[in-house]
Amino acid sequence: MIDITYEINGRKVNPNSFGNAIEQAVLGQIADHIKKAVGSVRCPEHHQAPKIKVKGRNLDNLSFEVSGCCEKLIEKVTQKLK
Repeated sequence: MIDITYEINGRKVNPNSFGNAIEQAVLGQIADHIKKAVGSVRCPEHHQAPKIKVKGRNLDNLSFEVSGCCEKLIEKVTQKLK
């Protein structure tokens, strides 16, 4: 299972308790996009799932930070998220 976390303006946030309903919906859509794009990706060597941090100063300026067991997994996930 993919580990998706959110960091907005330097603070780790829970999408279910963040802002208003529209902001929560935006974070939910981001999670759905990530799951569709890389939900089944696992490292072929280590069989690990990636960890993805969605971060930015606000909801208008978000980026993905991918980590994982090896560079091969990170590169594969990064390409799929583009």
